[in-house]
Amino acid sequence: MLNKFIALCVAAFSLFIAIPSSAAADIPLLTWERGKEQNIVLGGYTNQSNWEIQLVAKGQNPLKFSKSTANKDGYFVYSLFLPNDFPLGAYRIESVSTAGETSVVAGVQVVKLLYFEIIRVPIQLLFLLTVLIFLLSTLSTLRLRRFEQMSYLQSKSEVKLAPAIASFYRLRRSAVAGVQRSLFKHVIKKEGELLHKISPALWALLPVLTFIYGSYIGIVAGSELGIPSIPLLLFVIAAIIGVFDPYSGFTAAVGFSILQTMQGHISSMRAVGALMAIALSWLAPGLISSIYREMIAKDSLPQAIRRSLPTLFAAFFGAAIFYSSELLLSSLLDRAGAIINTRIDLPIAVGIAVLLKERLEKTVDRRSLLGDANIEVKSIRLSRIISPRAVGILALFFAGVAYVWTESVLFSISAAVVFIIPLLLLQVRFASPVIAALARVPRNILAESAIVSAVSVALFVFIQSLPFEVIQKGKLIILGAAVPLIIHAVFSSLSDTQDRVMVDAS
Repeated sequence: MLNKFIALCVAAFSLFIAIPSSAAADIPLLTWERGKEQNIVLGGYTNQSNWEIQLVAKGQNPLKFSKSTANKDGYFVYSLFLPNDFPLGAYRIESVSTAGETSVVAGVQVVKLLYFEIIRVPIQLLFLLTVLIFLLSTLSTLRLRRFEQMSYLQSKSEVKLAPAIASFYRLRRSAVAGVQRSLFKHVIKKEGELLHKISPALWALLPVLTFIYGSYIGIVAGSELGIPSIPLLLFVIAAIIGVFDPYSGFTAAVGFSILQTMQGHISSMRAVGALMAIALSWLAPGLISSIYREMIAKDSLPQAIRRSLPTLFAAFFGAAIFYSSELLLSSLLDRAGAIINTRIDLPIAVGIAVLLKERLEKTVDRRSLLGDANIEVKSIRLSRIISPRAVGILALFFAGVAYVWTESVLFSISAAVVFIIPLLLLQVRFASPVIAALARVPRNILAESAIVSAVSVALFVFIQSLPFEVIQKGKLIILGAAVPLIIHAVFSSLSDTQDRVMVDAS
């Protein structure tokens, strides 16, 4: 305790002597965490449209603040992002006039990151929202009739196993069969077939082993600081297992959740949201990459890229989903720890796992077709993209995440509503209006999602220039990003109506 007090006194003294004595008694003293965007507001009483604001410390190059447009009262918001590796210590904020005269605006003590607030990190917030918007706009595009028919090679259900293994085999079969009919149920079954073709016993036992593995991660994390202290290697291994078998990634998340709950670490909305983010990290990369690989192959593509684009994009988006889930998880934790990081090697490892699985799947299928394997073609007609129960769970999840980020009930409800609208539109098909002109609009799953995402990025750039502090801008970015998403969802619904009228008339 005495050491902390002495360190605080030294820091305060350093900050004091870093500021000219004539101003030290009048300027505010601020404490800023690195790894976040920081703001100051100046103006209103003088013309400072040409002022330059910078963060200064002895022996370091000044960091310049970006400036917003002026509000109606003539105030400007100056913003600066402090990197994660920004040196700790005492700084001063100086204003520099066009004549080169400087004056001290405030003193700043830069300290370590206490906990990650993604709404204070605009670039990472943009990345997370862009991935979400790209995915939701893709789901809206999947209403096209050419995506309804899905098929894959599966092993026939008649297998002979030892009684002990057979019970786990039946347990997995019944668990997947109990999932509501949707695109994701189909993909969970499809993505598990690789293991089933290799070894039905491994297919039956791997979920049990991953449940134990997830429980072990829960024990390791619980012995220290809970979720923030999950070892990164164990975390990414679980995600890679989930790429090869998403159902096993899910059982790992269940095992982890049970152990964390038993140890008393799950006692808040933040913690519940963090558990769901972990489940996404270990489940979503395998599921989502599979959807893109299959659906892009059905789209209209130039022959030169038809063979490679589906696989490469699936690997890229699988890595992006993992990184986004990691950001989401970090944003829901109440303290810093090993899990909070911006390393790019972990998502790359997940993307490589997607590529390896696709290559292994082709090899196994080729050998099965050329050999005497007991396989058959499984085909389904996809009548529903997402189940109503899943929509309800996602609505609660969106609202909970938004509340943790902003602590505003009204905003959390608003955010949940705007992002759930595209999923609600997937639940119904309208008989009217029928707009004939929509039949002439070419549809492409990647192009549409890219356009919607690009418009959201443009809105982000515009909002960043407005005279609001970072929390206000974050709220506007979240709501504004959903606007093109909703427009595209309405367009997809109307296009679906027109398409089905044309098919029925032919």
